[in-house]
Amino acid sequence: MSNSKQLSSPFRGFDSFQQLVDNVFGRGTGGFPAFADEAFNMPATDISESDTEYTITAELPGIKKSDINVALHDGVLSIEATNKSEHEEKGDKQIRSERRYGRFVRRFTLGDNVDESSVQALFEDGVLKLVVKKTEPQAAPQPKNIPIN
Repeated sequence: MSNSKQLSSPFRGFDSFQQLVDNVFGRGTGGFPAFADEAFNMPATDISESDTEYTITAELPGIKKSDINVALHDGVLSIEATNKSEHEEKGDKQIRSERRYGRFVRRFTLGDNVDESSVQALFEDGVLKLVVKKTEPQAAPQPKNIPIN
């Protein structure tokens, strides 16, 4: 065995662990994890909360308002959209393509203290802004003692 093999032998198990970490975090695959196609399609989203409402802002560049669907059910807010390819065959070869197309769904659990009828949505310049009003918090049910006969 050469000296370099002897020096690296204490780290032999680390190599396979490092490969696993690289696969999960995308190192060695252009910086994108194995689930990059799904993750890359997800819009950048900010969520803030005040005493009276939640505000969700999602970047949806290149998506038409008619291709966006927003739903709120049982405290779960869903944003669904489709980004359609505008690629046109002209005989030119494509040199680089980084834009992603397809359908995505994002879901956020806001809780059971939201007023589902109060959702306001505004879409302007590729940014979707949602405001969801809160309701009064429901009192948590008190534990009930069960008598044992």
